[in-house]
Amino acid sequence: MGSVSYVSLSKATALERSMNMTAHNLANSSTSGYKSMKPLLETVDSPSQGENVSFVNDSGSYLDMSKGTLLPTGNPLDLAIAGEGWFSFQLAQGGTGYGRHGQLAVVAEGQVRTSAGHTLLDAGGGPIVLPAEAGSNVSIASDGTIVDDGGAVLGTVGVFDIPDGADMTPLGGGTYALPPDTPAPEPSDIPNIMQGFVETSNVQAVVEMTRLIDIQRAYENAITLMNEDDKLTRAAVERLGPSR
Repeated sequence: MGSVSYVSLSKATALERSMNMTAHNLANSSTSGYKSMKPLLETVDSPSQGENVSFVNDSGSYLDMSKGTLLPTGNPLDLAIAGEGWFSFQLAQGGTGYGRHGQLAVVAEGQVRTSAGHTLLDAGGGPIVLPAEAGSNVSIASDGTIVDDGGAVLGTVGVFDIPDGADMTPLGGGTYALPPDTPAPEPSDIPNIMQGFVETSNVQAVVEMTRLIDIQRAYENAITLMNEDDKLTRAAVERLGPSR
């Protein structure tokens, strides 16, 4: 395999992952609070002396932290954060996750959960539990304070500051995990929660669809170039081989 094939192979490998990432973004274009994933690609020069060849290296991915649109729903348990900050969730499999996914519902035991089964946590990191008589008939202030019809305080929705959110790992359902050994984030000093709203995904479906088509074409071109280089190599070997 010649340098042309190696370069094309490195490009095709990176494009394949980019294609999967873009397809994943499209699949989550309607997921509340979802942040689109972007590939990190870099140019790497050949280690061979005297060879002026560069390869494509897939060095990872990052989250596009731009905010989605705040969409009014009228549901009192739908929450959105206007500005910075993240909700905190107790994951179904254990541990703590963070997200801006605010489509919530009260389950039988009174806990407030997302559609993925993650329990919303309060400012102290404990599960929010609403009494049966309150149900979803509650008011939630911009600072996260939850009160019932009688004005009794039932809890406070936690909003946390995560300065390096782009390093978080997607867990699915618009929920993300902090990197290992990262200190627990501090509660936000100025939470700005909007009741009856959800933050939509920041995926722009038309843009992602166009990107998917471009990636597909570039991938096919890379494969074609590899095949052509292989044909040329075979032809050269046949011509230079011993005559019979």
